[in-house]
Amino acid sequence: MSAPALVFLAPPPAGGDHDVTPDLPASRPARAARPAATLRMTRGARNAAAGMDVTDADVQRCLDAPDDVTPDARNPSRDRYRRSDLVVLAAADGMVLRIERRGR
Repeated sequence: MSAPALVFLAPPPAGGDHDVTPDLPASRPARAARPAATLRMTRGARNAAAGMDVTDADVQRCLDAPDDVTPDARNPSRDRYRRSDLVVLAAADGMVLRIERRGR
C-alpha cells in the first residue's frame, strides 16, 4: 500500500522552503471598539417597555448597575434586576423576558 500523493493548494512562501512565522488569525477589535450589541428582548417585553415609555438604554442601565438582584421566585435560573422603580426579569443567557414598574 502506498501513501496518497500530496497536493499543495498554495505556492510556497517566497522566503524559502520553510516559513518560520505561523499564520495567526486576525485579532478581534477590543470590546469598546466593537459596535454595541442590541438588547435582546421578547416581543412581550418590548411591547411592555414601549407602553411604559422605557427605553432600551433604561433597561440596559438596570441590567448593568442594578440596585438589587434576586433570583425569580417561580424560576430560580432567571434573575430579577431592580433599579429605582424599574424591574427587569432576564434569562440566564441575557434575554429580557419581562419589564415592570413597581413602587419602592
